[in-house]
Amino acid sequence: MNNHSQKKQAISQHSSALITFLALLPLVYFIPDFIEPFLPAIKWLNVLIVVGIIVPIISYGVMPLAKFYLSRPR
Repeated sequence: MNNHSQKKQAISQHSSALITFLALLPLVYFIPDFIEPFLPAIKWLNVLIVVGIIVPIISYGVMPLAKFYLSRPR
């Protein structure tokens, strides 16, 4: 084992929930209004597309960055 393989601390579920909540607020507020002019007037389709945009931002952008920064050794 080398010195570079250190165990990273997992962030708590409470921290993860708070980060998700805080990241979702602006996304849910701004993205629907921003893309509404480009979508048809079918509500369920709009919701499907907006959720399809927001979920990857949270899953592949916000949460990995948050876990990286919060699990660093201090």
